[in-house]
Amino acid sequence: MTSTNTASHVVAYAWHAWVTVPGQGRAFASGTVTGPHGYCRARALRDIGAWLGANGCKGRLADIALLPA
Repeated sequence: MTSTNTASHVVAYAWHAWVTVPGQGRAFASGTVTGPHGYCRARALRDIGAWLGANGCKGRLADIALLPA
């Protein structure tokens, strides 16, 4: 979920959140998510939440801070 090369037709958001990692406790997670032109904040939050969940992390979408990258 990290990108360092974004074209002008791509929308990028930097994000960070405190999440719970089973067996480890609380952890700070951060990254960058990119999508096509028109990629909205709600979709970015859903994608980040899905990625965190697929990697075993638990948290709330409301806890994810999303900033234009």
